Amino acid sequence: MIFNQQEDLLIIPDVHGRKFWRNALEEKKHKHVIFLGDYVDPYPQEEIYPSDAFQELEDIIHFARENRNTTTLLLGNHDMHYKSELFRQLAEGTRHSYMWHDKLKAIFNENKDLFQLAFEADYEDIHCLFTHAGVSSVWYEGVKEKVGELNADNLNKLLKDEDGIRAISDVGYMRGGFAKAGGILWADLDEVNGATPIKEGYQIFGHTQHRNGPTINKNIACLDCRRAFLLSEVMQLRDKED
Repeated sequence: MIFNQQEDLLIIPDVHGRKFWRNALEEKKHKHVIFLGDYVDPYPQEEIYPSDAFQELEDIIHFARENRNTTTLLLGNHDMHYKSELFRQLAEGTRHSYMWHDKLKAIFNENKDLFQLAFEADYEDIHCLFTHAGVSSVWYEGVKEKVGELNADNLNKLLKDEDGIRAISDVGYMRGGFAKAGGILWADLDEVNGATPIKEGYQIFGHTQHRNGPTINKNIACLDCRRAFLLSEVMQLRDKED
């Protein structure tokens, strides 16, 4: 898909039961909307409860069903440990709710046709690759034989078999794991931003939470800061860094 300032892409980073996505849909003019994953497992200090997050997820799914051709839902690590038992065994995240596990597992799997791992689009002449946590060049080198050419279609195929689930379950040292680098659901910002940049596109992702605004430079945009962005806004901030 190709976007510009007149027909823009709305990017909604990690929700975790928050409601900011609702106002963004109304306030920001857009042609398409992409959620970057992590819909559930709210932060206790934000006084959002698992039941609230479940309701927000239900409403996001309803919105996606009603706007199927103009909405993309990505999966995050906090979603996959409900969706996949293998992922949970290998890479269970914090705040996983055993009380809500069965309900969340059911809703993710009943609506599995709506969810994917990656998306790509062009903004004018810049090719963009969207994932939940970003693609580390170190991780990609390790799974290149499995993935093949780095694009959204090939990354989405990782959901189809156990080897693919194992690949996206990698947790790097920076996040308390044992892999050289985290996969596209677990990579820390420093693993993506600090390594040799991938050449296959401008990376846009969430996952690494920020308190005071996003990290945007000429190679990556990490947007997990509790607000939504238009792709044109990201590109304007990127241009300031060049």
